[in-house]
Amino acid sequence: MIYSKDCASKGEWPLKPIIRDENDLDVDESGPFPAKILLSSRDVRIASVKVGVLEKGKTIEIHSHEGSDQIEYYMDGRAVMYIEGLGERVIHKGSFTYIPKGVKHGIKEVIEPLKIITIFIPPLF
Repeated sequence: MIYSKDCASKGEWPLKPIIRDENDLDVDESGPFPAKILLSSRDVRIASVKVGVLEKGKTIEIHSHEGSDQIEYYMDGRAVMYIEGLGERVIHKGSFTYIPKGVKHGIKEVIEPLKIITIFIPPLF
């Protein structure tokens, strides 16, 4: 897709690139696990991105996001995840998940601390 100056003036894409270091960001405790917000709806209208760690023994209740697709890349750790239509699966360092809007999912058990990059399209936060 090619963006025109007209799109930029309407706020449909950032006026300038964004670089953020997770080490410079505060931890947001409002979600299901502590995370650092890398990109939010305040920055762009197309996606929100966070990185965080879900500690050993933690769970995330089965839920769905009705308005956003969820993409996750697991940078470290291991857990048992449930995704509607796929059942329970072990995810680990290097795993990737794409969960379309409305699909139920959750973390049944974190076996080793799970470092996650999560992307929501359109932005959830």
